[in-house]
Amino acid sequence: MKQDYFRGLLTKTLSESNVTLTTIPYDEGCSCGGGAAMAPSVIRELSSYLPPLSMDGDLLTKIKLFDFGDLEKCENYFTLLKEEAYKRLNLNKFPIFIGGDHSVSIPLEAAFYDWCVENNKIPAIIHLDAHPDICDFYDGSIYSHACTNKRSIDYGYKPEDVVLVGIRGFEEQEVEYFSKHPELKVYTANLCYEMGMAEVIRQIKEKFDDRYAIYLSYDIDINDPSYAPGTGTPEAFGPSSRMVLELILGLFENLNIKAFDIVEVSPKLDSNDITSWLALKTLYEVFKVMIKKEKM
Repeated sequence: MKQDYFRGLLTKTLSESNVTLTTIPYDEGCSCGGGAAMAPSVIRELSSYLPPLSMDGDLLTKIKLFDFGDLEKCENYFTLLKEEAYKRLNLNKFPIFIGGDHSVSIPLEAAFYDWCVENNKIPAIIHLDAHPDICDFYDGSIYSHACTNKRSIDYGYKPEDVVLVGIRGFEEQEVEYFSKHPELKVYTANLCYEMGMAEVIRQIKEKFDDRYAIYLSYDIDINDPSYAPGTGTPEAFGPSSRMVLELILGLFENLNIKAFDIVEVSPKLDSNDITSWLALKTLYEVFKVMIKKEKM
């Protein structure tokens, strides 16, 4: 098939768009299992084969997607990412970012914090992941993918405005941090199973009212690796892809989400591209919710 990325959704005119895509082919923040830098190119290629419809047959062409393409690696790369993310946030369109490993969320969330302050919103993060990513220092770096949330809190986010969901793989320093900051809410994978995702969504909705603007960060490894093997740090005993989809769509339906990233998809570790397909199909289901919610 002739490559036609995001067929039926893509626009070449920024002013016509209501959603923007920025991709970040970077995985130098990985502690093991690289390959996430390949995700943008693979997901784009797969989008050529995916019709612009939801899994229930809803037409998605009211989404007008402008693709900024890759932000290529350069000196002071994280500074570039922060600057470019801030520009996207100021376009009055919904910004989506595809990594890359989870370290790329550090500059993206910093830009989001600045944007929220300037727009009189309380900045909040909902972090969907098998891991807390709240190490202060990991694998010789303060910019590891295991340090994402700690760097964001250091930047200015309040611990009580950070929510972690799906967690089941901890470092000792993270457990120590949580013991000192009980105000930071952690929904472990076990808790998600016990409560059900509907109750998790209800509690998060109750926490974040309209005063908040939310950055939703989706690490593909929140899914059990039987559903998403193509990721650098798989953790057993996670929620199913249907549970994760219920969570993501419920958050989009009920909360003031203003930015969204998808990270840690590693095509080189995948089987038959099922993890890349999972990321892409999830994105299209999010588009369905956006159309309905925004009455496009």
